[in-house]
This record gives sequence, C-alpha cells and structure tokens, in this order.
Amino acid sequence: MLNTRLIVTRYGGPEVLEVVQEPLRSPDKGEIRVKVQSAGVALADIMRREGKYPSSPTPPFTPGYDVVGVVDELGEGVEQYSLGEKVAVFFNGTGGYAEYVYAKLDELVHIPARIDAVSAVAVILNYVTAYQMLHRIAKVSPDEIILVHGASGGVGSALLELGSLSKLKMFGTASSAKHSIVSSFGAIPIDYRKEDFVDILLVQAPDGIDAVFDSIGGQNYERSLQTLSKTGRFVGYGYTSILEQGEANDWAAAWKNLSNRRITDRGNPIYLYSVTSLKKERLDWFQEDVQYLLSLLEKGKINPLISHRIPLREAARAQELLEQSLAVGKVVLVND
Repeated sequence: MLNTRLIVTRYGGPEVLEVVQEPLRSPDKGEIRVKVQSAGVALADIMRREGKYPSSPTPPFTPGYDVVGVVDELGEGVEQYSLGEKVAVFFNGTGGYAEYVYAKLDELVHIPARIDAVSAVAVILNYVTAYQMLHRIAKVSPDEIILVHGASGGVGSALLELGSLSKLKMFGTASSAKHSIVSSFGAIPIDYRKEDFVDILLVQAPDGIDAVFDSIGGQNYERSLQTLSKTGRFVGYGYTSILEQGEANDWAAAWKNLSNRRITDRGNPIYLYSVTSLKKERLDWFQEDVQYLLSLLEKGKINPLISHRIPLREAARAQELLEQSLAVGKVVLVND
C-alpha cells in the first residue's frame, strides 16, 4: 500500500507543493497509524511554505497541524486506542497533509464516532486556539467588550462564536464583503480597508476594549494597544502581515519586544499566545479544552464555519484561497 502526502520542496509559492507517494510503514512502538479523513489548512502553513515562520522547517517537509481520521494500525504497546476508532491528531505545525499519518499518544485525542470529521478538525486547532485565548489567557467575563482582527477567518469566526456563547460584546475587523459573516455572530463589523478601527472604537466603545485578539502583527499590534480600556488585555497570536512583506526575523523581533515589555505604558498586560507552546506546557489544558469543545459540537452549541472542502491532492489551491483572502472560516482538505 502507498501513502499520498504533500511536501514543500523548497521555500516559495503554491507551486512548491508536490504530491508524492511512498510505501506505508508499520507504526513504531508507542505509535499509531491513522487513515486521514480531513486535514486543516492554516495561514501558518503558508508562512512555513514561504520560510517566513520563525524556525521554519527545512524543506522537504509536509505541512499541517490538525487531522481527523480512524486508527488504521497500532504500534507495539498501544492499548489506549482500538482499530477503527475515530481520533484527532494535533502536530506541531508539520505532518498533516497526508492520506495516512503516524502519531504518538500525546498527539492524539479521541473523537466520538458520530461527529463529522470536517467539523471536528475545525475544533482541534481553530476552536482550541480561540477558547484558550478567551478563557485561559484573557479570562473574559460576560458583558466585556472584545475586538477580533481577521474576524471572518478560521480562528476569528471561532472567537466570535465562542464569544457569543460567553455573552461578550464584540467588534470584528474584516473586508466589507465578509461583514455579513461577522454580523451573523452578533459582532459589529469594521472594514479594515476603508475604516480606521482605532477611530471607530473611540466613538463606539469610548471606555476602551477589554480584550483584543490580534493575529496581524506589525503596526497593527501598536494600534490595537491604543484601543484598550483601563483593565484591557492584549493577546497577540500571529503575524500574518509578513505574508505581504517582511521576513521571519521581523516576527521574532516583534514578539521578543512585546514579550520583554509584558505590559503597556498604561499598565495593560500583553500576552503572546501559541497553541503549540501552551500544549507543550499544559497538555492537560489542551486535552480538557478539546473534550469540552467537542461536547459543544456534539450538542449543536457550536457550528464551525467551513469555507471549502478540497481534495488532498489540491492542497496548493486550498492554500491559495487562504492567501488571497477568498476563504471564510476553515479550509479543509478531504480524503476520499
């Protein structure tokens, strides 16, 4: 049997993604082989493909954080899972774009069989990221006001949906074409292309924002800090501005600067969030949060926004959709 996977052959555009086939191997001791049903696509995949992510892996490598599938073969000593069981796998940024993947126990999460694989894969990265930023980091309370940048994206829409469940008042930046999506979650949209969000919020939220979630980076970070209330918290969780211009060291320098500052000149706390770093530090939180969010999904209390379902072999097209801001919500690769 052969395994199909995508590899980044060199740093560059979508054309550097190549489909390869290789013989399947048996899982090693303590490892599980998973037949993938769905795999998530993230902006960080594109940054790694271009070599703009801090400590980007050296090509060739397979991108991808999150997959959902079924246990296909068990390695020696694995007793916690059984053949045919549905599971999610969360990698540290590489490995997901494949028909079969190999995972260790700390990378695996049980998924109820009745949960749709495409919806579930949106939970594993996007909703865990959103939930942890809201409740583990910013520790929001009902009636607080939040600002979400990139509000129509995978994590942005998850922040809005979970924010709505937490009875937050919300603003979200997005292009005008995506304002209806932002409004559907009960948030007030701001057109980042034609409106100045700092000026808008000065009028609409004169006492300031209680929590800002910023994945843009660059000058957007500093402008976001200007919107905070006296008790407001800033959470940076990405640096997508480098896709237009900049290099990985720009991101690393900005994060180091904010990390060293820790607080603004007005005393507001600054947090820098990485789902992979927090998972490494607090695996118990990750596992607890995944199960809680899956229970919300199972009960119909959350409904992840799926933008596109694209065959694995067309991963380059999936990345182009994200890169060109043509997606709304989560882009998912699917295997037949």
